[in-house]
Amino acid sequence: MYLNYSSVLLILFVSLSSFGQSFPNTEIYSWYDTQTGIQNSKLLRGVEYIEEHRMINENHKFFESNDFQKGVLVYDGQLYNDVTLKFNIYDDLLLIYLQYEQRNLFFELFSDKVNNFEISDHKFSYIRAENDSSILGFYEIISEEGDFKIFKKHIKNRTERRDKSLAYFEFYTANPAYVFEYNDEFHDLNKRRDLFSRFPDHKKEIKDFYRDFKKQSRNNPDEFLERLAEKMNFLLSNTQNVIDE
Repeated sequence: MYLNYSSVLLILFVSLSSFGQSFPNTEIYSWYDTQTGIQNSKLLRGVEYIEEHRMINENHKFFESNDFQKGVLVYDGQLYNDVTLKFNIYDDLLLIYLQYEQRNLFFELFSDKVNNFEISDHKFSYIRAENDSSILGFYEIISEEGDFKIFKKHIKNRTERRDKSLAYFEFYTANPAYVFEYNDEFHDLNKRRDLFSRFPDHKKEIKDFYRDFKKQSRNNPDEFLERLAEKMNFLLSNTQNVIDE
């Protein structure tokens, strides 16, 4: 199914120099995908997706919509714009819909090959923490600026329903799990004490921050954590500057 890329890559190399000034990156990659053809695409390197749960209403297992959505994907180092994706939160799987030789193909992408993807203005990254085996899978990026980064794990719980003639499942959003990354290590971030143990020198500033923005932490935790990341990067940057001096 996979063909030699050499001739297409040669064309791409020669053409990008002339196209680059007049075409944005999205159009260049779309042109590249057209030239290589879907039969050569890394996107076909997945497994067929078979749904294991019957769902009959809006209480589904997917992110925001039960329908496939247009998005952006970086898969095995290759950027794909305007692809059709669906994120299965419950099973932690990324699905892709492709049309090939008049066939509709539904693939489950290899998770560890997914560098990141974006749907509905939400960006996700695949994380495998070497220091904590429990931190694994797709996480939404809350803040990725600076050395201190925060990620969100979406979670759905399952309930089985039965009526006179049909058994089916419903899925409900549960409280998410948050983690932070610092110095290439990942740690849980479900309460402020998770920060105390890692940054004892900043315990007072962290306590004051949680007190000052207590209402926001309840009403809009994602925005609160974006602000927390800015605060932590500020504190850690100042600490590093003092050490350097």
